[in-house]
Amino acid sequence: MSTDDGANPRPGDVLGAVGEAASQLGSFAAHLIDDQPATALCTALVAGFVAGGGLASPIGTRMTSATLRATLGNVATLVALDLLRRALDVEGASDARDESARPK
Repeated sequence: MSTDDGANPRPGDVLGAVGEAASQLGSFAAHLIDDQPATALCTALVAGFVAGGGLASPIGTRMTSATLRATLGNVATLVALDLLRRALDVEGASDARDESARPK
């Protein structure tokens, strides 16, 4: 990207970058529709709901809070499982070292 004074991009550069981003987004959307039509439909429904101001409605507020609670619960579960896996890996590694050090 070339610039006039080294700090600000030219309008043509910005328009070119926006055009390239739009092209990539269109190609991604076409790929998503071809490979995963159900995901594309759900994404379109959510985007329409948000763009239409649905998050400000009472049902949008409930849906958002329920989604956040579920997401945080899932993240907490994944963190707990990862910590447990790491603890078992460390314990298993120390047991293996103890067994290899024992005389046969």
